[in-house]
Amino acid sequence: MAKHTAPAGKPTLAQKRLNRSNRAKAVRTVLEIAALVVLIVLAVIAAFRSAPKAVTPVNGAGTLGQPRVTAGAIDTANGLPINSGRFIAVSYPGLTKSTSLESKIVNQAVFQEQIAALKASGYQTISQEDIANYYLYFGTLPEKSLYIIFEDGLLNTTSLAQETLLENGYSAAVSSYANNLDDLRSKYLTTPMLKALLNVGCWETATSGYRLSYINIFDRYANFFGELNAEEFVKVHEYLWRDYNHYLMDFIRDEDRLRTETEAELRARIAQDYNSLRAAYTNAIGYVPSLYLLMHSNTGAFGTDAIASDANREHITSIFTMNVNREGTCLNNLESSIYDLSRLQVQSYFSTNHLLMRIWDDTGDELKFLTGDETEASHWYQDDGVAQYKGNKILLTSEPRGRGQITLNARLFSDLDMTVTLQGNLVGRQSICLRTDRNWEHGIEIALDDNNLIVNDLGDGGKELFFQSLFEFDGGPFISTQEDEYNGLVALQKAIIELDEDPLRIAKAREKLAELEVTPVLTLADGGTPYYPENDTTERGNRKLRIRLIGSRLSVWVDDKPCIDQLKVSGVQLGSLSLGAEVYRQRTERFTQRNIYDDVYDAVFTDLVIRDPQNEDTVLYEYRLSPDQTINSIITGWFNTVIDFFSDHF
Repeated sequence: MAKHTAPAGKPTLAQKRLNRSNRAKAVRTVLEIAALVVLIVLAVIAAFRSAPKAVTPVNGAGTLGQPRVTAGAIDTANGLPINSGRFIAVSYPGLTKSTSLESKIVNQAVFQEQIAALKASGYQTISQEDIANYYLYFGTLPEKSLYIIFEDGLLNTTSLAQETLLENGYSAAVSSYANNLDDLRSKYLTTPMLKALLNVGCWETATSGYRLSYINIFDRYANFFGELNAEEFVKVHEYLWRDYNHYLMDFIRDEDRLRTETEAELRARIAQDYNSLRAAYTNAIGYVPSLYLLMHSNTGAFGTDAIASDANREHITSIFTMNVNREGTCLNNLESSIYDLSRLQVQSYFSTNHLLMRIWDDTGDELKFLTGDETEASHWYQDDGVAQYKGNKILLTSEPRGRGQITLNARLFSDLDMTVTLQGNLVGRQSICLRTDRNWEHGIEIALDDNNLIVNDLGDGGKELFFQSLFEFDGGPFISTQEDEYNGLVALQKAIIELDEDPLRIAKAREKLAELEVTPVLTLADGGTPYYPENDTTERGNRKLRIRLIGSRLSVWVDDKPCIDQLKVSGVQLGSLSLGAEVYRQRTERFTQRNIYDDVYDAVFTDLVIRDPQNEDTVLYEYRLSPDQTINSIITGWFNTVIDFFSDHF
């Protein structure tokens, strides 16, 4: 592992952040003076208040008190809070052994690498007691404090994480849903398992609520899906957009978005949920966890509706010591409340450097980004972002809201025949620049951008020479929008019939399904509107490219099928080969309902091989696995997938 460095004449990430910080100092100084006046007033008021009143602990974590003034006590000598510490919170939705690009939870080996990188960067894990002391009683924290959370309480996650935590001297919280604790058939933690975990020194408990459920759901065609439990929601998720809510966030509404319950009924429903949570944990482990993760707020309050927010606030502040209320950023300090903490949820597609880059952007901390294969790294200039060389993969991570770039320094090329598989997310830009320079002022760029293949002439102001939708290249559109809408409605009825517990609702779903089955649907052949899906920011890509450039002619094959044949390009000069990574340019338009926009992007270049186009047996450059390593990788991946399957089902 190595710290991030930049070529001569180029600023490092730390220098860039320092420059950005210096530009804001003048404004910040004015704001700090105003804030100081306010803080002094608050401190004077606090001095006349009585000490925090102790209450009976409800979670076995110690005596709780009234939250202190958020800003903390003031050191009048320099006008700063006495405790100017902070901590970061990082969460994982779950762990798996599978290396499948379809996985929505984090691969165990990647998790192990990320924990080792955090440890090497100087982070120390802290406990819930440390956080409570920090916010409530002016406690201090280590310089690089880290709190780790495993969300959702998936059965396999703790067993996959525990050894890594113990080896690094780390601790973590495992969060669960209360209604899963007694379900011995589920894939979630049960009471006996949770008790066993809490006897191991590296675990604390937390809760994500009583149950995971959704309300006020509309599909992407504005059809009202109503209320769904977690299993039903998964069955229809591919037909939804961002128009739904977690069941604690709002009133239950009808298809016209009008309330179907009164304020009293809303408050009673929310109260019942928290009462059920309290009873479940008390019966299971004897106390309610101190840490709560409100799902999914990100509203600036405790719900999308003000009345629902107020109801949640009343219960959260009376039952729990602390609440993780937001996601997307990792930094927590005295400017936020103990009931408005934030965590960065690690996604399955995050490389280790991706995680470190997000942390760096939030904190400005000095971090040890991973280089991996140092010998391979020596063949490339690191121009922007950071790159990790790993077996047969080059993982190129962009800077936040920026780009990443590496340039091969071993030789220059004019004509070439290359193959590479690009495995970065669909929403983002992965570039291969030929006959170029390190400033990309000339040359030919071949890019995958939002599942489109694009060729640009960099020497002509980035003039677009070719554009191909790969969705259409694959044969799409495959169905009409009318068929897609119909499929979603059918999936809804089937999900309710299979998974719901309300006999009346099941009966209505059977009637609706029977009606749909005899309803004609306009297909593409009948003149239906072509359906073009919008790519999600988390959707993984996997495209094999073959690029052949000879003289002024460019040919490209995608997944072994011809896509570009003898495209005329300008210039035949020698130049460098450069790889690029860039976040999606229209980033204001793309995000998922649960996770806010990710402003770092990983381009993944796998099995990169460059050959002499006049003699394909002559390899000019390669970074790939040997045949034996490839076979071992396939077998290992298959074996881990089988283990995951049986672990989930038995």
